[in-house]
Amino acid sequence: MSQENVEVIKRAIDAFNRRDLSALAELAHEDFEFVSVLTAVDTGGATYRGRQAWTGYFAAMDETWEEWQVDGAEVFDAGDEGVATTFRIVGRGKHSGAPVEHAIGAAYKFRHGKLWRMRSYLEPGDALKAVGLGE
Repeated sequence: MSQENVEVIKRAIDAFNRRDLSALAELAHEDFEFVSVLTAVDTGGATYRGRQAWTGYFAAMDETWEEWQVDGAEVFDAGDEGVATTFRIVGRGKHSGAPVEHAIGAAYKFRHGKLWRMRSYLEPGDALKAVGLGE
C-alpha cells in the first residue's frame, strides 16, 4: 500500500503544478483536511476541508502570489505512518513582483487510497518527523 501512497503524492504534485483542481479533488478523501502553513502566514491560519479544499487554498494563495509552483520535490515513504515530501515553493509576489523561493515540508496520511490528512511545515524536517522519519 505504501508505494501506492507515494504514487498518489506524485500525481498530486503534478496536478498541483498544473492547477488541476478536479484531479486534486479526485485524489482526496471526502473527509480530507489540509492545514496550510503558507496561507496561515498571510491569513492568520487556515484549514481546508473536503474534496473542494483545493479551491479555497488556491484562492488564498492567489491573493499573495502572482505565480507559484512546487519545485524539486522529494518523496519519502514512511510505510503505515504516511508519506512526507520536501520541496521548494517558488513564485513571484503578487504586489511586489519579487521572486520568492521557500523550502517547505508536507506530511500526508491516507484513507482508502486517498489523501486524508495533509499538513505543511516551514521547516522541511518537521514533515519527516511527523511521519516518524526524523529525529
